[in-house]
Amino acid sequence: MKYINKNNFKLLCLGLLTLAAPACTDDFEGLNVDKGRISDADLAKDGAEAAFLLPIMMNNIVVTGTGVQTQQNLQAESYAGYLEAPTAFIGNVNTMTYSTKGIWAGSYDASTNNVMNNWLTMQKKGYDVKYPDLYAIGLILKGMAGQRLTDTFGPYPYSKFGNTAEPKFDSPAEVYAGIFADLEKAVAALLAAEKADPAADTKRFAKWDRSTFKGDYLKWVKLANTIRLRMAMRISVVDPAKGKAEADKALLPANGGVMDLSTGSFQVAASATAVNPYFTMTNAWSDTRMSAAIITYLDGFKDSRLAVYANPATHAPIAGTFRGIRPGIEKPADKKPYINYSTFKVAEFAPVKIVDGAESYFLKAEGALRGWNVGGTAQSLYEEGIRASFTLNGAGGVDAYLNSTSTQAAYVDPANASLNSEPLTSNTVKWDEAGSFDNKLEKIITQKWIALFPEGTEAWSEFRRTGYPAQYAIAFPTNPRLPKGTFIKRLTYPNLVASSSKAAYDAAVTAYLQGKDEPDIKFYWMK
Repeated sequence: MKYINKNNFKLLCLGLLTLAAPACTDDFEGLNVDKGRISDADLAKDGAEAAFLLPIMMNNIVVTGTGVQTQQNLQAESYAGYLEAPTAFIGNVNTMTYSTKGIWAGSYDASTNNVMNNWLTMQKKGYDVKYPDLYAIGLILKGMAGQRLTDTFGPYPYSKFGNTAEPKFDSPAEVYAGIFADLEKAVAALLAAEKADPAADTKRFAKWDRSTFKGDYLKWVKLANTIRLRMAMRISVVDPAKGKAEADKALLPANGGVMDLSTGSFQVAASATAVNPYFTMTNAWSDTRMSAAIITYLDGFKDSRLAVYANPATHAPIAGTFRGIRPGIEKPADKKPYINYSTFKVAEFAPVKIVDGAESYFLKAEGALRGWNVGGTAQSLYEEGIRASFTLNGAGGVDAYLNSTSTQAAYVDPANASLNSEPLTSNTVKWDEAGSFDNKLEKIITQKWIALFPEGTEAWSEFRRTGYPAQYAIAFPTNPRLPKGTFIKRLTYPNLVASSSKAAYDAAVTAYLQGKDEPDIKFYWMK
């Protein structure tokens, strides 16, 4: 939790400006001549001294390099029922079988070291006053990182980050309150900057923006409001008044609105020529395959997004069909036969999706279901969300799909019949206005889950909040606190956090985690 201090700040400037140079305009033409002589005037020009920190932050919400494997692929994406490894990591005693302590700290470190630390540098350098629009982007990224961190671990030192060597951990509720406040400030600052100079984003930010939003401040406003709406829905049961108030602010037209089909999804790449890390993990490493849940739902629903998300299996008994891997199974050292199950169909140079453009429709659909005024009915917004997801994925047949009464398919594993399973639910795609609240909520969350693929951290959080969609319990758990038939609730803190911030860590575990840093402990918004 150490921050970048004054002594090494300029060295970091030189290193990151070198990385960012290909995306720069003529303002930094001299970098091609002598990268070691960047003047303070150059760093200050058009806010570059603040803006250069933002790409690294963007690249570490969901890590856009292969570090995403230990940040979430071998954890949240398995827990979400999206992607499963055919690989027997650590002899099958790993996060996928619920042994979490001392294993793969990337889920905590990636965003803490590269998002929170960079925000802290911006704050300590006074960029909130000097460059309020660029600082606003930093606040949005900080909020996105903080939401994922607290949803994964529970308590997190969000409000006091960097104030001391051992900052106090906030409760999850306090982290949420801090993020709501940061997003509100960010939206106000960006709207003010846009009003003062509609070209400000082009001049000061566009060349630094590695996302598909290409520096457009109004799209970043919609991103901030979407995260705010997401969090409002997350607390809709534990704090309904606060949830509704935050949702109202997120949806207020004067605040800029939320993401939708017109904005598309928020996606980020490390560079224009960067290989998508999922392409590497799927093809070069053969370390990730489709999970059983996403395949059986899409296959059973006769969902045309199946062929967009996945490739058919090549294993002889099931070649040409789609087959995922049950989570938490015992995998052989040679990865066979599971290496030949369906692969993730991801383009080599595709950016990494962080927030899906259809998510806000499903958030509003749930809001309508809960009686909130969100500008539509639960059914209309649910169906709009499905249409948006089909469009964003280039999938066809949405009209027939909306009337489908097909259900999730049974799971059959030709490698191990003991893993076979009947469908977990009889819910269908077609809306039933006469159905129960839970029936409608299951439809909304299931379709949101399909649309969010493969963003596992958010999908896992929604499963823990609602219990939907129904998921396969892991087959061979290695943690006695989570026996067969149960589901993991959180990740445990990395060893370094527990040791280097011991007093703050002990206090947080005692106050907010029932005195146990264990993966079966529920917190705040969980079902």
